Amino acid sequence: MGEVKIRKLEDLNISPSIINKLREAGYRTLEALAAANINELATVVGIPLPTAQRIVNQAREALGLRFKTALELKKERLGIKKITTGSKNLDSLLGGGVEVKTITEFFGEYGTGKCFVGNTRTVYMKEGYIEVKSIEDMFNGLADELTPLPYEGGQLIPLKDVRVLSYVSGGLMVSKAYGLYRERVIYVTDVRLDNGLVLSVTPIHPVLTVAGGKLIWKRANDLNVGDMVVGISDSPEELIDSRGGIHNVNYELHEVEDVKIRHYDGYVYDLVVPDTHNFISADGLILHNTQLCHQLSVNVQLPIEKGGLGGKALYIDSEGTFRWERIEAMARGVGLDPDKVMENIMYIRAVNSDHQMAVVDEVMELIPKENIRLIVVDSITGHFRAEYPGRENLAIRQQKLNRHLHQLNRIADMYDVAVVVTNQVMARPDVFYGDPTQAVGGHVLAHAPGVRIQLRRSRGNRRIARVVDAPHLPEGEAVFAITEHGIRDVEE
Repeated sequence: MGEVKIRKLEDLNISPSIINKLREAGYRTLEALAAANINELATVVGIPLPTAQRIVNQAREALGLRFKTALELKKERLGIKKITTGSKNLDSLLGGGVEVKTITEFFGEYGTGKCFVGNTRTVYMKEGYIEVKSIEDMFNGLADELTPLPYEGGQLIPLKDVRVLSYVSGGLMVSKAYGLYRERVIYVTDVRLDNGLVLSVTPIHPVLTVAGGKLIWKRANDLNVGDMVVGISDSPEELIDSRGGIHNVNYELHEVEDVKIRHYDGYVYDLVVPDTHNFISADGLILHNTQLCHQLSVNVQLPIEKGGLGGKALYIDSEGTFRWERIEAMARGVGLDPDKVMENIMYIRAVNSDHQMAVVDEVMELIPKENIRLIVVDSITGHFRAEYPGRENLAIRQQKLNRHLHQLNRIADMYDVAVVVTNQVMARPDVFYGDPTQAVGGHVLAHAPGVRIQLRRSRGNRRIARVVDAPHLPEGEAVFAITEHGIRDVEE
């Protein structure tokens, strides 16, 4: 007879009554048992300490968690499975793709520089009233009621009960605005349209255009004379009824007559609208506000021979960045059924850091049941930064973040899944040479991931990825592109 493969609690050499106690206490998988604290297990389940030690040892032996020779470790490493990013260049940089059994961190300039000058006219609802103001006046008015907070090199006013019109899937919806942001810049791009309007935005601000019968977001600096910009012909404030509903919408196209970059010494502003990442200005223009996580959530479902793992993804969203529209486009781009792909992505919005950590605890039961092969946390530090601001809270924040990262590391290693986290960056004003930004999270986050990749913008839709830390990868950079169908290599 061959060796019996142990896959579940019932396969262990323990009595059915103790198995029932383990399940009632939340220890429902071998992985949960293997990671258990011996003293805690004995207390919670109500069993003697030697029995708890024997049970944990059995679980660890069944999972192969024992001393190994370097040769055994080498053979395991050679068999590590990987998920393709969609770009051969980026896959090569990562040593073949995003690995299972480790945390891969992507950090950098995730924003799109989506800000516009102060005289941009906004329309918004607050406490049941519709207001039409310049965004500068809106900021100054709200600053009298709410204190602006330092954020990402600028200032942010957290908003309550503020709603705006935004564009989604060919229609408009009323969306909640969570914040109003401003920062100083030295350049803006003026886009003059054929109806006399001039849109003044940062050079990389996306603008919704039509080309070849398709809607395409183009950065302001990439617009050309003759491009067609999408707008609405109705007065936005008249589209919203008293109950917050939307009347029928008429769209129109505006031809670009001129595009110029100019020096600018002043503030630019942005409304934070997580649901749609855009809002409609009072002049009827659609103003825009992470692609790798979306792409990996699709690609993990591909068969192994095509760079996937034939499994599902779990997406923990802390910032409202998940967009099903991108999933749909990316699924089509790799020849998969969009609806089936979306069925295989388990999504949850984490409302705070405690919820984010609790979700990860629950994942242990879901992984074997749902065949989850990828866990995404986007972003890992967002809630921790918001809930524990200032140096006086730094120690508490770092301890809690450290526990969270150990949760994820343990799951990645024991369940043979890939864990991908995104992270924010902050400015380092003391740096005069080199990169003036660094990832948030300090030493705790710097040492937890097995692979750290910095992303930065390049020309057009190009991005540059650089290996910051990975013990098994050489230093290097790779250029890839964010296209309509997802992450791809740059077409020369």
